[in-house]
Amino acid sequence: VYGNTSICSFVVSVLDQAAPIISNCPADMELSLSTGCSVAAQWTPPLASDNCGVTSFTSSHSLGSQFELGTTEVTYTATDANGNSTTCSFDVTVVDDEGPTITGCPSGVSVSANAACQAVVTWVPPTITNNCGSATLTATHNPESTFPLGTTVVTYTAEDSEGNTSTCSFNVVVTDASPQVLA
Repeated sequence: VYGNTSICSFVVSVLDQAAPIISNCPADMELSLSTGCSVAAQWTPPLASDNCGVTSFTSSHSLGSQFELGTTEVTYTATDANGNSTTCSFDVTVVDDEGPTITGCPSGVSVSANAACQAVVTWVPPTITNNCGSATLTATHNPESTFPLGTTVVTYTAEDSEGNTSTCSFNVVVTDASPQVLA
């Protein structure tokens, strides 16, 4: 026929705009301190997949890392060969819910009253240790205090910076040992 031809051409560009998928991102977790001021955290690492392949999958913290008191965010980032990336994050919260330990609490003190029907009583105060940080020790009465006749309960309270407390108590008994005079 006439030999006319037409040519049409076009370019097809295939772009990867799909970010990787991270599945099974760990849930937020809360851990309690037992000793020291940090604790190792364990979790099941998430999985990453991508339609064109994951080229890097990183985490801000390694499995089994030590975490300090407070909240720390852990972030996983998956990146594919075309620069697409996605993240998943979870919080690791470390709490101190253990009270200080009181050792050496007196078992009780018994003394005789003086002529004024009272007694100055002394004892060795207990000591405290704490799993993380310092703690303070307060008492309802101190050694060398004056006590009246009868039984008085002495209580020591240890409190750490997180508000955890421990107590120990003992009795101070003051008796009247003077002979009775009959009139």
